[in-house]
Amino acid sequence: MWDLVDEAAALYPDKTAIVHRERRITYAQYLEEVDLLARGLIALGLQPGERVGTLMPTVPEHAFAINAVIKAGGEAVALNSRLQVEELEYVLDDSRPAFLLMSPHFRDTDFAAMLAGPIAQRPFIRQVVTLGDTDLFPHLTWEELREKGRGAGMEELRRRQEADDDGRSAIIIYTSGTTGVPKGAMISARNIKFNLDTWYKRMDVDENDVVGVFFPLFHSAGTIGGVSGCASLKATMVLDDFSPAEVLRYIHEEGITVLGGVAAMAAILMFTPGFEEYDLSSLRFLFMGAGPCPPEILRDVKEKMGAETVIGYGLTEATMGNVTTTMLEDSEEHKLHTIGLPLPGIEVRVVDVDHVEVPRGEIGEIAIRGETVFLGYLNRPDETARVLDEEGWLYTGDLASMDEDGYMRMAGRSKEMYIRGGENVYPCEVEEVITRHPQVMLAAVIGIPHPVYGEVGRAYVMTPGGGVTPEEIKAWVAENLADYKVPEEVIIRDMLPLTPVGKVQKKILEEEISQEKDAE
Repeated sequence: MWDLVDEAAALYPDKTAIVHRERRITYAQYLEEVDLLARGLIALGLQPGERVGTLMPTVPEHAFAINAVIKAGGEAVALNSRLQVEELEYVLDDSRPAFLLMSPHFRDTDFAAMLAGPIAQRPFIRQVVTLGDTDLFPHLTWEELREKGRGAGMEELRRRQEADDDGRSAIIIYTSGTTGVPKGAMISARNIKFNLDTWYKRMDVDENDVVGVFFPLFHSAGTIGGVSGCASLKATMVLDDFSPAEVLRYIHEEGITVLGGVAAMAAILMFTPGFEEYDLSSLRFLFMGAGPCPPEILRDVKEKMGAETVIGYGLTEATMGNVTTTMLEDSEEHKLHTIGLPLPGIEVRVVDVDHVEVPRGEIGEIAIRGETVFLGYLNRPDETARVLDEEGWLYTGDLASMDEDGYMRMAGRSKEMYIRGGENVYPCEVEEVITRHPQVMLAAVIGIPHPVYGEVGRAYVMTPGGGVTPEEIKAWVAENLADYKVPEEVIIRDMLPLTPVGKVQKKILEEEISQEKDAE
């Protein structure tokens, strides 16, 4: 991973590597910035294996910082900029970074004020470097770190680069915490290189592509799929936070050819006022994670954006969201109802509770083996042993079935399954049917207690602008699924709580249900 920018700069020094708003950064400039920061960190005393936290928005400096930390022999800790102070304190105490590279402000969040106390109380943080100034705690500015890098030679950086082990943990990405306490997934450069190489064997992408990266860089899709992926391809990366009008402008002006996201992001783009005024003809395909794409969105992407859709499945513990994918030329049936085929070199099987492979067509837990599987959870050997066995199989907790042709069909999370009157109900199956409704953008189904059936389903349905009733949703499900799978309750909303990458935050909805129960 630490060689990717070097290789790109050697081949294409004058090529645009990063576009961010009005800034255009060549690969030669990209490498210069990474090396300045890496040498600056070494000058400050960063030792091989020490951790450096990064807490910044989706800006080029964030990409520089992550690459620099790893190149200097450190372990980057991608801190979630959407967390509240208690959550950030938890992650700091869990990862214990020796250095913190941060923005004092991001959108409406004053990180400097939020973290002044926590930083002072954590002497293991030896130095803070800020992208922007603050008077709330001692720190170096970004330019001061760069200046230290200018004063340091290249010898030690080159020595570390040549001696580094690509099997060590290079980056820690904390799982989203949507279903529990966040855990730090340790990912190696070898994991990243293998994942990217096998992905390129599947997809038609190369150095001529312009890739839109609008994921936060604390997420594997942004850091690995975006930052590392574009450097590995030697492609141009258009980097920014997700803002619908800005994304459309970037496609129009920069000629973006490949765009990553989830179905909700694509739908939001097409709902954006003035959508029809943008020229999107450069766009070749959208890569969508987090499950099959609702049919209306899939068809609209083709008709309104002129692009193909690739559906992918993955998880942080398997490096990123492309363990299985559909093919560009796949049928609409495959893109609507499956998460594709395993990538070359990655073994995937569906197993029962005893980890025995189940027959084709039966639902079980997805297990993954290959160089894409992470090293384990930071400080959590018991949790690591629970998901990783001695043969290298990662047990994901995700439920699916495998068709006779090898395509995978998602059935949800094992812990999300509920039992209605003795019958197993997999929320993912019900959600997929609900999102086929032409007026539905997203859906989340959760099991709730019931005095007669034990559990029944409650469906939260996102329909911007309304136009559909709970009774219509129930009737729609009843036309497609067995009666016991029809949600007992349907709640219609303009918006559902989403993670930064567009997944429904079921934990928030579960907390809402718990509060309702407490109020009874």
